Amino acid sequence: MPLTPHEFRRALSALAAGVCVVTVQDAAGRATGMTATSVTSLSLEPPLLLVCVGRDAALHDTIVAAPSFGVVLLARGQQEFAGGEPATPAGLPRIAGALGTLDCRRQAVLPGGDHSIVVGVVEWADTATAEPLLYFRSRYVGLRP
Repeated sequence: MPLTPHEFRRALSALAAGVCVVTVQDAAGRATGMTATSVTSLSLEPPLLLVCVGRDAALHDTIVAAPSFGVVLLARGQQEFAGGEPATPAGLPRIAGALGTLDCRRQAVLPGGDHSIVVGVVEWADTATAEPLLYFRSRYVGLRP
């Protein structure tokens, strides 16, 4: 018997995931972003990561078409975040207090069911020390409850 989307979502809610913001510039050059938990390292040489974006996401078409995008790794307590200055070398927003910020050049877009898999070459990264923001059992948590 096939698994329903609800059953699949419930099962994978037990997999804690880091919370990120995927940032991109729209066609008018304005920076925008969306939260994502489907961000994964892919390769060390070259440095690649992938981001899975739902085809029904408001920013789907903007992200898959953009030549570059950013990934901001959120720290505990950053469920409510705001972009800030200074910008990354690619001109994308940074979020004060985040664990890390990466600039990526889009390398490929692959089909992934109801998502698109966007592969990026990481061209710049900055990191900080803090506790991560995680998504677990459909809520935001830190490492310590």
